[in-house]
Amino acid sequence: MKKVSVSYVLVFCFLCAAAALIFTSTCSPVFATSFWTDTNIYFTMGRGIRHGLMPYRDLYDHKGPLIFCLYSLAACISESSFVGVFLLEILSLGLTCYLSFKISRLFFSGFGALWSIPLMAMICVSCTAFNQGGSAEEFCLPALAFAVYAYLELFESENKTSRSVLFGATAGYIFLIKFTVCGLHFGLGVAAFLYLAVCRGIKTAAEHVIKWIIGFLAVLIPMLLFLVLTGILSPCIQAYYWDNLNVYEGTPMTLTGHVYNALAYLRTQSAINPAVFVFTILGFLYLGIRTGVRHWKNNIVELLGYLFASGVFLLLVYWGEMAHPYYALVFVACVCPGIASLTGMLDWISEKSGKKYLVTVIILFSVLGIIPVSAGTSRVIPLLSVQRDKMPQRQFAEKMQLDEGESLLDVTSLDQGFYLGAGVLPGCRFFMDNNLPSREKQNEIKRYLSEAIPKYVVSIYRDPGERYELIDEAEGLFDLADIRHYKLYQRIR
Repeated sequence: MKKVSVSYVLVFCFLCAAAALIFTSTCSPVFATSFWTDTNIYFTMGRGIRHGLMPYRDLYDHKGPLIFCLYSLAACISESSFVGVFLLEILSLGLTCYLSFKISRLFFSGFGALWSIPLMAMICVSCTAFNQGGSAEEFCLPALAFAVYAYLELFESENKTSRSVLFGATAGYIFLIKFTVCGLHFGLGVAAFLYLAVCRGIKTAAEHVIKWIIGFLAVLIPMLLFLVLTGILSPCIQAYYWDNLNVYEGTPMTLTGHVYNALAYLRTQSAINPAVFVFTILGFLYLGIRTGVRHWKNNIVELLGYLFASGVFLLLVYWGEMAHPYYALVFVACVCPGIASLTGMLDWISEKSGKKYLVTVIILFSVLGIIPVSAGTSRVIPLLSVQRDKMPQRQFAEKMQLDEGESLLDVTSLDQGFYLGAGVLPGCRFFMDNNLPSREKQNEIKRYLSEAIPKYVVSIYRDPGERYELIDEAEGLFDLADIRHYKLYQRIR
């Protein structure tokens, strides 16, 4: 295959990504809004940053600071809709598809490598873990795919091109979004270090480690400066690291318990994300068969290191007792070798049969099939019928009259889009009742209501107290299928 222009391939990647996301992410313009609480939290935090409200100190959530910065960037594009988030999703998935293509080219030089692009797009959005789009895990995928690419390139590229600085930078990027996802970088880094130390000398291995650290710090230091200059370094450490490690965890477990927990989630998540499981196993089998045929020591080390890193990745992602289905989305990065083996098989069949046009035909049909396959396997298609003007968020927004200094408090549970619907920012630090069992949060919310700090309160189950009166009610969709009855309360004059 002749060298393909990178710009053309990237355009193809972004087009495939857009086609895959248009009917699978509720951040897409074809949906009334994003119905998922996590995306609404991130967007509220991002909008807050644009107006000087700092994460952790002014608005509390326990995710990494970089995900809020990404959503703040999206808010710069559009603060009244998720269009900006959708564009970032296209960028993220497009880069993931491009890296899948690059991994295929490491093993095979045929035209079939382009097939990896629509395949990756469909696999990503069709798995249950994709949920409604816009997750922190989704934005980690390009960095994870790059880690796999950099590791495999170490063994497969004739030029032995070093990607060490970028490897460290992508690890830093993930560390600032969701640190429990850093396991793949750690495992691959350990495997690569041992290989380099044994085969090329400890000096070469040490040089690569130094480059990893430089790349990591190149991402970490600017964020630290931002946190220090805005005075939120201490609240960030408290919320993102301490609270996640000490408040969010479940029952303490031994190492054996953590391993059993990870294997249990592997079994359940593999069943509901079959494409990810099948392509991951196909990748392991391909690397194993290739090693058995070649008997090259480098290939044996490559396989064992990849298996080790995958195990570390699985263990750390499911280290805690509680895990949500969307956690499994990060494992999409592990399907790249499996996709590569399939694209190589396509090239081989077309060569043996003499029907070289077969590759073009299959790629074309795959591209045409992105929207039907993605939409056909997506659980969010019923949400297309929801009309924005008839949602409780808009109905309540028309009822509220907020003057400067007055605010809204959503205590339905997690952020369900009422701040966005009303076009306001929270006036309270704990602006939603998240799933972190913090006593400080509960006490503060009680104080907000007892002192009648917010003018309006949206609730489902709880009565905000004698300082408030009910002024409106409405039913609306929550998440994917749950219909909830919302109540709007106003502070009694």
